[in-house]
Amino acid sequence: MGSGLGTGSFCIFIFLLPILQKTFRLVIKSALSGKSVRFELSNECAKNDVVIGALSVAGCDKDGNFTGECKTATVNSQKSLCLKAGEVVLSDEVDLDIVAGEYFCINAYVEKGALRSGNLIDDAGLLTVNSDVSHSPKIENQRRVRDKVREIASVVLKMYFHKPIPLFQSVQMLNDTNASSIVVHGDSISQQGYWTNMFSDRIRQNFFGRYSVINKSIMGTRLLRDFHKRFICKGLFGKSGLNRLHRDILNYPDVEFVIIALGTNDFLQYGTIAAPKTEKPTPEEFLNAMIRVSEELKKHGKKLIVFNILNFGESIDSRPEKEAMVTEINRLLEENKKYFHSVYDQASLCVNPDKPTCTRKEYLGKDYVHSNKLGGKIVADNIDLNWFK
Repeated sequence: MGSGLGTGSFCIFIFLLPILQKTFRLVIKSALSGKSVRFELSNECAKNDVVIGALSVAGCDKDGNFTGECKTATVNSQKSLCLKAGEVVLSDEVDLDIVAGEYFCINAYVEKGALRSGNLIDDAGLLTVNSDVSHSPKIENQRRVRDKVREIASVVLKMYFHKPIPLFQSVQMLNDTNASSIVVHGDSISQQGYWTNMFSDRIRQNFFGRYSVINKSIMGTRLLRDFHKRFICKGLFGKSGLNRLHRDILNYPDVEFVIIALGTNDFLQYGTIAAPKTEKPTPEEFLNAMIRVSEELKKHGKKLIVFNILNFGESIDSRPEKEAMVTEINRLLEENKKYFHSVYDQASLCVNPDKPTCTRKEYLGKDYVHSNKLGGKIVADNIDLNWFK
């Protein structure tokens, strides 16, 4: 049995999403073949209860139009439920015959509540309608005010935000084909999808039906420390990578490979409005934590691939001290790669040869930290697929 599809990490306050009688239709392209699905619904970060009036699952096309029978989904055999504040629930299995590469959708009709969290990834589509259309074969998306807020935020923060996907924490395709998952455990560079989506496409093409790539990345997150409690936008950043190991990785038994792409925020945030100078890490502290993670994953039969840190010397928050630490931790990771399944040297791949502490500008967005589409393609195209054989 393999759990195939994740919609990313859930525990982030992206936007307040007040809901009254709204249907969410999550559309997913399956990386695996299977005979049934189940899914997690999360109200983990909210302060209020959410009433869900109906749930359903169906095969569909890429636009979310049903192509097969719509089947009612349940949680603990109940067709409706009240999702308590802080609660995460797992649905019952729903029979659904899906072949890798086909689309299916999950529908949730929310009668009452405010959804305060959402995944900012785009490997799944989301349609919303202001009524109960959980069992309707065809619906037309109704644009939300929050979509405009997201677009403004993208301009202000100079990075691309995908449409938030609230409520759904993970979707699992159940199968007996010995398929497994690759989890990406990263920050916003991974979350925005420029390299992760292209990498997922390469995995599908070269290991069809063998792996599902699950993006469990959260913007702003650090490996070593949780968000700082005094930071006004702390809810955006979520808990540390160390504190999310169980929830996002060890919680899923079929995970075979873990890609950790963290560290940028550990070394860039301190001394800014996001974190005080007292939270300055050291390269040795970072390396030792990564080795501990690798040892813990090995105990559970999982292999760790570590991405080193892209140079951010052109960033407004960069300092020579921070750049020197990134150079040092990248050196330490290379020298200690025996502790990991592999270390991916994306920094050397993308470095500006004229400015060794900087990444090539043509690979970066306007903030000179996040990769753009070209930078994401360079990173994705050069990942050695032999690691996964």
